[in-house]
Amino acid sequence: MEPQEIIQLRQNLGWSLASFGKYFGVTAQAVLKWERGTATPNDFAMAAMIQLRNRLDQAIKEKQKQEFINGLKRALITGGIIALLTYLFNNEE
Repeated sequence: MEPQEIIQLRQNLGWSLASFGKYFGVTAQAVLKWERGTATPNDFAMAAMIQLRNRLDQAIKEKQKQEFINGLKRALITGGIIALLTYLFNNEE
């Protein structure tokens, strides 16, 4: 993903730099570097962002954006990053 795509994804989710970073196990400063193009996400974060973007696009088309975002938050809060990734990659609602 290009820096502008990362910015757009984060803004579409309505998340701060810190909130977005939490989902990928990085700091707000790291996200800012991704968005400025001065650093590149690791392969794991990149794959997760691509999947997140695709799932969010699908949810928007189906008018289920808020439900999708709430599911992401629940997964992270209740089970951490592994639960979030399981939700993201396996939940094909």
